[in-house]
Amino acid sequence: MAYQGEMMKPETTLGRQLQVFNRIAGLTHLIQGITLALILNPETKIPVITRFFDETPDGVRPVSETLFEFPIALIAPIFLLLSAFAHLYISSPIYVRRYEANIAKGINPARWWEYAISSSLMLVVLLMLGGLIELSSIVFIFFLNFIMNLMGLMMEKYNQLTDKTSWLPFNIGVLAGIVPWIMGALYFVVSTSNIADSIPVYAQFGFLLTFLFFNSFAINMWLQYKKVGKWKVYAYGEKSYIVLSLVSKSALGWIIVLGTLGI
Repeated sequence: MAYQGEMMKPETTLGRQLQVFNRIAGLTHLIQGITLALILNPETKIPVITRFFDETPDGVRPVSETLFEFPIALIAPIFLLLSAFAHLYISSPIYVRRYEANIAKGINPARWWEYAISSSLMLVVLLMLGGLIELSSIVFIFFLNFIMNLMGLMMEKYNQLTDKTSWLPFNIGVLAGIVPWIMGALYFVVSTSNIADSIPVYAQFGFLLTFLFFNSFAINMWLQYKKVGKWKVYAYGEKSYIVLSLVSKSALGWIIVLGTLGI
């Protein structure tokens, strides 16, 4: 194909618009990521633990051991910089023609792979603030959310081959994606019920806000495939994804960093 390995510009007006849109989003993510990396508080750390059975004076009992302590605010610039790289890469001369062709076909694989990593980090940092700090649970949550996003890719890829929209990938994604939020809600409720002010207000606010944002991505896809109003045009949904990603990551990034700074 002509766009593989060549330095090119978009061929269409829509392609040029999306290139500019992605570059603006990428630079905005980049500036925020660098800023947050410079001002974050590295002293606010959350322990990551593991649990196992061991012999105790009371017999064999589950015990906990701290593996390491993680500066929780560090995740904020990481997921912002990941998004910056993704937006700037797909709008670059080496990829933009492929991006343009994918949008014309109703698919954007790069988006889903970036979301799979960045949104999983966002979810992990929130649930760690809520008390979910056991290593296996963290890994479990990360990969459930990772799978949820890849189901978004499967939704777009699979439905290129069907005459009628198949909602199977979407439904599997919803099922995989809701489990971490249920677990997180349980941790938040138990923690705040048992220990007064155990979870900082900024974490509670971030949890609720991010939950609403995460659901808005699913709604955006639903509107695309139901072809509601402006969503009949795939590129409109693409622009909506870019805005939702920028706003949700920016909001959570600043909430975490400013919250851990005590502002």
